[in-house]
Amino acid sequence: MRLEFAASLDAVLATLEREAADALFINQAQFGQDAFRIISRLREMNRDAPVIMMLQQTSDTAVVRALRGGAADCVSANPDAFENYPAVVKRVINRFAADHESIERSRAILNSQKRWMSIIDAITDYIFVLDEAGILVKVNSAFASAIGKHPRDIIGSKIRDVFERDIPNTETHTSVLDSGIPSIYEERIGDDLFQVSVFPYQEENRLLAVHVMKNITEVKRLKDQLYYADKLASIGQLVSGVAHEINNPLTGTIAYTELLIMKVTDNATRDTLKKILNSAERCKKIIENLLTFSRQRSPSKSLESVNDIIDRAIDLRSYWLRSNNIEIVREYDPVSTVFVDAQQIQQVILNLLLNAEQALVAASAKAAKIRLVTQSDKVNRRVVISVIDNGPGISQKIASKIFDPFFTTKPVGIGTGLGLSISHGIITEHGGTIRFETAEGGGAAFIIELPTGTGALPGAAG
Repeated sequence: MRLEFAASLDAVLATLEREAADALFINQAQFGQDAFRIISRLREMNRDAPVIMMLQQTSDTAVVRALRGGAADCVSANPDAFENYPAVVKRVINRFAADHESIERSRAILNSQKRWMSIIDAITDYIFVLDEAGILVKVNSAFASAIGKHPRDIIGSKIRDVFERDIPNTETHTSVLDSGIPSIYEERIGDDLFQVSVFPYQEENRLLAVHVMKNITEVKRLKDQLYYADKLASIGQLVSGVAHEINNPLTGTIAYTELLIMKVTDNATRDTLKKILNSAERCKKIIENLLTFSRQRSPSKSLESVNDIIDRAIDLRSYWLRSNNIEIVREYDPVSTVFVDAQQIQQVILNLLLNAEQALVAASAKAAKIRLVTQSDKVNRRVVISVIDNGPGISQKIASKIFDPFFTTKPVGIGTGLGLSISHGIITEHGGTIRFETAEGGGAAFIIELPTGTGALPGAAG
């Protein structure tokens, strides 16, 4: 161990700049009362070397003042005590090293905790920790933001006071703490569905439960869409076989009934046969819809004007529309052409027109109106068709089911529940989309988007 002497504070600082010191002796006899100021100054400058104060008089007052000022230890400046200095230095250095290690360890733990808290705060799921009494112990930023408060304002509060409802589920919370087994359940809050995971956790001899609330609304929606697509495929395969099996005997029934009508002369019998024929033809129409739903016929596409297709569909219903005093409003883009099977697209428009017409008539709507709007999206090479009515609309409760096969709100004998399913299949087969929206004022709006498909035609312009 080497000793180096400095005559002033500047000299001390210059030495410390040049090399690290294991310990510093400050001699009160040399610096007088400034010795205490030097200790404080060194501490303010975050010098790591421990300071040993050499006191002229080792009174309690002087020792306390030196230690409070930042000295690690005090010794007497009396020459008789010099022989004890090596032991004092060794003790101070060892203690300083142990304290420094402890401080560094605590700082590392604190930094680790801060990093973990930063990670937890970065997670958008709601994370909070509860004790056995349901008191909030810790929360992440997402949870606090969801209820519009700062974490420090809700920690220490009862979870029921924060949510004003039984979330998390009290029974699950207690079960996890008692059994030590994690649990998962689902909880709906407003329009959102949450998956709540509960994990047991022990901290400082007390039982806690970590709750993680994940919003799975979108995941559930995508899962339902996948289920719906799979259901459509399964039903399509089923109805195709059934429809063909029924269609053959049904054709015979219609043919023989027509022959009987031509032969019988009794009017009562003829009327009965006509009822049988009408019922059989209705069954045949349902079979045709089923075969269309199962998409047995490949579309025959050509470049068509969407406006012309819509006009032809309107012409097919023009008599009934006039009879029911329903106004048709056309708002056409002058250049709306698509590469489609015109007959199939016409069927889709006709289905939507018929649904709108029946909704308006059933609701006895005043100033009943159906708007048909076409727009060209040249950037995305799409044509948008909107069929909008000012009727009662469709409630959100059933909006998610309207494209399901066989789902209908119409009375028995009026609808089969296949119209929108068939329309959805046709539009999807054309590479387009069809969706429902609530129109301004509460009516129903069906939006169809179709690719222009002009690139498939030789020499076609974009």
